[in-house]
Amino acid sequence: MNPKGTEMKEKILLIDDEPEIRDLLAELLKDEGYTIYQAEDGVNGLEIFKNEDMDLVITDVRMPRKNGIELLREIRESRAEVDVIILTGQSDEATAIDCLRTGAYDYLLKPVEDIDILLTAVNRALQKRTLEKQNKLLITQLEDMAIRDPLTGLYNMRQFYSYLEEEISRSARYEHGFCLLFLDIDHFKQVNDTYGHLFGDYVLKKVGRIMTSGLRSTNKLFRYGGEEFVVILTETSKQEGVLIADRLMNTIREQTFNYEEQQAKITISIGGATYPEHSTRKNELIKLADKALYKAKESGRNRCIFAENN
Repeated sequence: MNPKGTEMKEKILLIDDEPEIRDLLAELLKDEGYTIYQAEDGVNGLEIFKNEDMDLVITDVRMPRKNGIELLREIRESRAEVDVIILTGQSDEATAIDCLRTGAYDYLLKPVEDIDILLTAVNRALQKRTLEKQNKLLITQLEDMAIRDPLTGLYNMRQFYSYLEEEISRSARYEHGFCLLFLDIDHFKQVNDTYGHLFGDYVLKKVGRIMTSGLRSTNKLFRYGGEEFVVILTETSKQEGVLIADRLMNTIREQTFNYEEQQAKITISIGGATYPEHSTRKNELIKLADKALYKAKESGRNRCIFAENN
C-alpha cells in the first residue's frame, strides 16, 4: 500500500454508473495518493481514456450505453499497456471467466467490503505496469547501445552497414542518388602522443558534434572506427557532396580545440563516392570512398578527393 502523504503520479480511471459507489472508491483511492478520473458509463470512460495517459482502469460490468466487457475489449484492441480491474455484483463463474479471457487484470465483487483487497489489487497492477515500463526502457537502451558508439554517441559501424543497404534500396526504388563520405582526422596519433588520450577522446567527441550540427537531419553520421567517420548524404549529387565536404573541412579547420588548458588545431581528410555514378553495390562504394580517402591523405591531407568515374 502507498503511505498517505506520499506524492503519487499514477492516474486511475474509475468508471461506475452508481455515483455513491464511484465517489466512495474515488475518495479511498485519493487518500492513497492517486489521481482519480471518474466516468458514469463506458462511453464517457473510453473518451477520457483516449485523452489521458492512464495507469489503471477500474470499471463496473453493468453500465448503460457501453458495459465493462465492451470497454475492456476496446482498451485491449487499442494496444494500450494499461491494466483493467473489473468490479461487478455478478458472482457467477461465467462472468469472471469472460472478464479474464477478455484481458482483465483482476475481477472483484461488489460491494467491496474489504477495501484492502481492492487496494492490494490496485497496487499490484500498478507495480506490474511500472516493471513493464522499466523493462521496455531497458530493452530500448540495450538496443540503442548495440548500434551506437559509446564515446561519441554516434551510430557505429554495424549500423552504418545496415543503413547503407537501406539507402541503396531506397535510392534504387525512387531513382535518386546519394553521396558516401569517409572522413579521417589528420595526424590523430600525433594528437594522442602530444596531448594524451583524454584530449584525443575530447577531439573525437567534438568533431562528431561539429559534423552533426553541420549536416541535415536526413543525413547520417557514423563513427567507423578509430579516428574515422562516415557520412551518408541522402539525395545528394557529387557536386553537392563536394560543397558539403568542403564546408565540413573548413568548419573543423577554423575550430580551436581546448581541453584542460591544452589547445590544438585539427584538420580532416575526406574521400567520397556517389551512388549510382561510381557504383550501385555496397562493398564497391565503401571500397571506392575509402580509396579516395587514402588518396586525400597521400596528397597532403586536409583535402577532399572523390572517386574517379569508371
